[in-house]
Amino acid sequence: MRKGILAGLVAVAILAGCGSYLAGCGSYNDARGIGDAPVGKRHEAPRQVWASSDGFMNVEAYCIGENGVYVHTREAPPVIVRDDPNCDEGGILHA
Repeated sequence: MRKGILAGLVAVAILAGCGSYLAGCGSYNDARGIGDAPVGKRHEAPRQVWASSDGFMNVEAYCIGENGVYVHTREAPPVIVRDDPNCDEGGILHA
């Protein structure tokens, strides 16, 4: 009886390990370059950075076409400003 329970626990442990590996937790997919979410085009536009006095909650801004992208160091999505006047010629984000 004890051998059956022990064999069952070992089988469950092996299946759990294989399941997590097949679900993408193994490094096999990382080595092949498919272990993470797909990444779109990387924008190398010049950035304007405003640092706060204590060094935290910095704000970074750049343009993608006529749209301004504002990102900060806190956990929040970036803010996209359509037709941002700061991206026009003469604006602080204009390259």
